Amino acid sequence: MTARPAAIDSGIGVSCIASTVVHLAVFLLLVWWGKLFPVNMNLQETYYVDVVNLPVASPQAGSPQQKGAEEEAALPPSKLQENQMAVPPAPRPEAAKPSDKTAVKATDQNDSAFAERMAKLEGKSEAKRQEAALERLRSKVTTAGSGRSGMPAATGKEVGSDFTAYVQSRLKDAFRETISYTSKNPEVVVRLFIDVNGRISKRKLERSSGDRAFELSVQRAIDMAGEKFTHPPDKKVFEGVFVFKPQGITSDRGK
Repeated sequence: MTARPAAIDSGIGVSCIASTVVHLAVFLLLVWWGKLFPVNMNLQETYYVDVVNLPVASPQAGSPQQKGAEEEAALPPSKLQENQMAVPPAPRPEAAKPSDKTAVKATDQNDSAFAERMAKLEGKSEAKRQEAALERLRSKVTTAGSGRSGMPAATGKEVGSDFTAYVQSRLKDAFRETISYTSKNPEVVVRLFIDVNGRISKRKLERSSGDRAFELSVQRAIDMAGEKFTHPPDKKVFEGVFVFKPQGITSDRGK
């Protein structure tokens, strides 16, 4: 007795081949379309601004975030006058009869007296609001800083900050863009040398917690910030030690 070979359904194989060909054709069409009409993406450059003033050779005592003594005076509250509370309109009495002239005259006098009293009250209220606003501005200026552009505990005579604070500010701004770490409490201590032209001439890794991702992010931040360093104000090679942590950057002035 001879066995009959099972019939093979070739329809499924043909469908799979056809589907593969169609998908491949669609993929190639999309690739060709992307090359023919590339998507235009607007790249936005990231800018960062220092929170300290430009460095000087001998900074004076003051606040590193203060713009100068010329801005110590409080601005006049001109906008407060624009937002004055409108005087509520006086209630209009019922229309008097044309024949009752005495009642009409008395009503007009009452309206005038009421409007005058409301104007006086509004003037006193506005004066109190302006005085309170000026007091708030004075207290804000007093607590914001000394009113002079400088550095805390500095003894110089020039308006500005020292170079260490300037470099630290640049590094902080760049480090916000590059920070990355894999360990719990990473730390990197770097000694930087900046030549008279404002270029990083040398960098030395003083200490590291061993987080490679954090080390790379520190190196990228140094490269990014170093592109826009100004030259040291004393025309000497700058040497500074900076401690990088996820919480921020500090300068170790004692080393």
